[in-house]
Amino acid sequence: MEEVKVSIIVPVYKAEESIARCIEAILGQTYHNVELLLIEDGSPDNSGEICDSYANDPRVKVIHNTNHGVSYTRNTGLEHATGDYIAFCDSDDYYTPDHVEKNVSIALKQDSDITISGYYIERCEDLVSSVHVQSGSLSENDIVRHFTIDNEFGGFCWNKLYKREVLQGVQFPDDLSILEDTYFLCSAIEHAKTIYYLAEPLYYYYDNLNSATRSMDMLYSEHDTIKYIDSYRKILADHQLNQRSVDIIHGAMFEMSVSFRSFEYQGRHCGNQRLMRNLEADIKLFRKGYYHCSEFSLKRKVKWTLKMLWPRLHR
Repeated sequence: MEEVKVSIIVPVYKAEESIARCIEAILGQTYHNVELLLIEDGSPDNSGEICDSYANDPRVKVIHNTNHGVSYTRNTGLEHATGDYIAFCDSDDYYTPDHVEKNVSIALKQDSDITISGYYIERCEDLVSSVHVQSGSLSENDIVRHFTIDNEFGGFCWNKLYKREVLQGVQFPDDLSILEDTYFLCSAIEHAKTIYYLAEPLYYYYDNLNSATRSMDMLYSEHDTIKYIDSYRKILADHQLNQRSVDIIHGAMFEMSVSFRSFEYQGRHCGNQRLMRNLEADIKLFRKGYYHCSEFSLKRKVKWTLKMLWPRLHR
């Protein structure tokens, strides 16, 4: 099994407090045939110097860029990766000691083009497992359900092992600041024959309450729309998903539209009339499909209907 080489891509930016832990966890894997690509994205702190301190390890490649953002940084890693399989890790996070070994083992056993594992959410020193369903092969609909309706394994790139062949011509989009990894996953799915879920948490995700995506203002575009909804529109426009998957995504877009409209009514964000008109239009556009999509439970539909009818209601 050790003959299979795994390239692990880590984008590094303002990570001086966590990057050493991330690197040590990767270099300390029970599976040794790894290539660690540290792509430093013009970080203003000491992250670059910390990465350089590991450059003497033959498994480590350090690449320094001027600041371009996470998509460009991960694409740089893809350009330089030489492994049979490609994996990712965020600099705030870290792998369990057997993360690579277990993912490679199941990938070879199942001949899976994309292997997905569960993860732990680390929040305020507490660990919560994402795992609620059993291991098994996945369909496109399963994938879409789990990056829209729940976060069993999400659209994240960091809990997935990709066979190199399915990433030919696949890149992270430079024009998305949200759901860029979900876009990447949808692109890879188009080339994948077998996708397998290993229902075991093998990744520690640090839930940073101060991250940019936690800021309300970061979720709105300059043209008075919601970035999540814009990203889903691009995903649907650029990929040939089946109708059931499209219906699920439309349902997620409906719920998001209702949610952000409620924020406006509750005074949690000071938008404008154009934003409200856009949200109202999306609610109207996706409402019928939402009620007809069986992936959303009756209880859930009742909850969001109440939210739609009485937008000042709190969750």
